[in-house]
Amino acid sequence: MKHLYFALAGALLLFSSCASHGQATKQERRAGSKELDMQIDNLADQIILGLSHQETRTIAIVEFSDLNGMQTNFGKYLAEELTTRLFKTGKFHIVERQLMNKILEEQKLSATGLVVEENATKFGRILGADAITTGTIADLATGVKINARLIAPETGLVFAVASAKIPMTKEVASMLGKKPGEAADVNPHRFDGSWFVSLACPPHDAAHGFFLHFNAIVKDGVFHGQYGQEGVAPWLSLDGPINPDGSALITAQGLTGDSRYNLNNIQKNIRYSYHIDATFSSMRGAGNRIENRVANFVFIKQ
Repeated sequence: MKHLYFALAGALLLFSSCASHGQATKQERRAGSKELDMQIDNLADQIILGLSHQETRTIAIVEFSDLNGMQTNFGKYLAEELTTRLFKTGKFHIVERQLMNKILEEQKLSATGLVVEENATKFGRILGADAITTGTIADLATGVKINARLIAPETGLVFAVASAKIPMTKEVASMLGKKPGEAADVNPHRFDGSWFVSLACPPHDAAHGFFLHFNAIVKDGVFHGQYGQEGVAPWLSLDGPINPDGSALITAQGLTGDSRYNLNNIQKNIRYSYHIDATFSSMRGAGNRIENRVANFVFIKQ
């Protein structure tokens, strides 16, 4: 009888432990889903704010890709969620996604290819869109960094950006195609090599917009890129370490060029600096200027 008592007590204790673990798992999932919704709401609010500065009515929301230009279920999910949130405002017409995918296929374009001015202009003209919303998803091991870009089809320029960071829950990892327990690549030397940098800076107030293209190098996980000659206007230098998870805070410094392209018509040869919130994979990267005017960066490994 005593053995039966202890056996029943042990079984009850085991059942109680399993039930508690199951309850904790459900609570974690609910918390993860709530945080995911909150961050997508945050991203949508930033996009709506960016669109409010333009006379925008028709929007094409293209599936977000990872930094290597690959499509994932999470990128599709993100586009669908943003479509729902923007449509519910009653302020915008959203281009149907199947139509967009058909046009992208017919024109042999990818979402990452829309950062090229002529591609964005062509795509927007075919769809009759006032703005194109797309972006990248960066796997930072402990979370996911989303960088969204709003592109004006008539110019091909990025006129606003938005970003959000989402914890790496099991649901997010699954939509990214990650296997359970899969370890992230944290080798800092995977970024080493030559890189091509594309900078798009849209018009702001009276300042004209512009594009810059230049080369960079990463050595021992430290990024360095330069446009022009140091000390001779216009000049721009980008420097900063890339963290093992791919996140980076890049410092930009330089000398202003033609005053028509500068905020407040600042004269030529004035020193300036700002920071870039960037994320890298082994082959691609994306980043946004943090201070003052909007500037969008794309990094491609050569």
